[in-house]
Amino acid sequence: MVKAVIITNIPAPYRVDFFYYLQTRIRETEFYIIYSSAAEDNRSWKVEQEKIKKSVFLKSATIKIKKRYDTKYIHIPKNVKKTLTQIQPDIVIGSEYNPTIIQAVRYCKKKGIPYVSWTDGTLFSERNINRLQRLLRSYVIHTASSYIASSTKSKEAQQFYGADADKIRISYLTVDIDRYLQERGQVQEPRLLCVGSLIERKGIDLLLRACARVNSPWHLVLAGQGPEETNLRRLAKSLGIEGQVEFLGYLNQKELLEEYKKSYCLVLPTREDCFALVILEAMCSGLPVICSRYADGANDLVEDGKTGYIVDPFDEAAFSQSIETLLKEPKKARLMGKQAQRETEKFRFSCVAQGFLEAVQLALGQKQM
Repeated sequence: MVKAVIITNIPAPYRVDFFYYLQTRIRETEFYIIYSSAAEDNRSWKVEQEKIKKSVFLKSATIKIKKRYDTKYIHIPKNVKKTLTQIQPDIVIGSEYNPTIIQAVRYCKKKGIPYVSWTDGTLFSERNINRLQRLLRSYVIHTASSYIASSTKSKEAQQFYGADADKIRISYLTVDIDRYLQERGQVQEPRLLCVGSLIERKGIDLLLRACARVNSPWHLVLAGQGPEETNLRRLAKSLGIEGQVEFLGYLNQKELLEEYKKSYCLVLPTREDCFALVILEAMCSGLPVICSRYADGANDLVEDGKTGYIVDPFDEAAFSQSIETLLKEPKKARLMGKQAQRETEKFRFSCVAQGFLEAVQLALGQKQM
């Protein structure tokens, strides 16, 4: 049996679910998970502890770097090499290019263990990285035996840093779609749903400005919490739309499913997102999606004009028009939502795991050659 180690930053629920799938369904490989840290204080995630199997949480010092839109967390871990030595893996799959990964890559290079580089990052999401960060990406890419990209845009980034396209496999970032698949009745209320933290990066201010230009009746529901709430309430009031905007705060999965069920469509106005899993969640519930072009998973998730619309949220006129168009055509919106739900099948773990496992086999095959 092959012994594989996956290294990532923290136990995000969608990752834990995927790792659990690999650990319980892939019989020929024994998967161990190494986390750089147990949590980050800007996340409200709740993880099913019973799904965390064969996992090691490293002791790490954490550096917080305030960025324009949010805070970046850098974990400086202890005992990376010691932990790998104890596990004795046949292959290592590492997510991103952080200090934990650099130590793991050096260990693999020294021991002759194949390394697979895995990323959610895109050229857009990483457009402001410094020279050292670019050099580290090139180092990891040129050391790796194969690559896993979480989206088409992630694949482009890997190629930019020197990855051979023939050695890249796409394994979409995803959720356990069975948790979100549900049937909806005919939603009559023009209820627009936006899910995400109330931070500048999520672009909710852009959505408020676009909604203020919409002539058709509408009601906007914001599901999320964050430091921008006061500013957003103030903006809604100044635009004269405060009576049409509802702040729900943080919702757990059960509550969120109910919101998906009774909403007309999902609107995601983000200024920047590597993927935006909320789009996939909404599609599972049969919602059409109006999505920002700056969500780098948009082109993999949304078929423009068929399952929703991809828009530039900075173009107020075009953004508001896409909302207006969808509100005026409820029959078309329902058809879009049904098609969106059908499109989610390719994001099942059984499908997504194929690309992941192909990259692993490719790296192992190179070692045997």
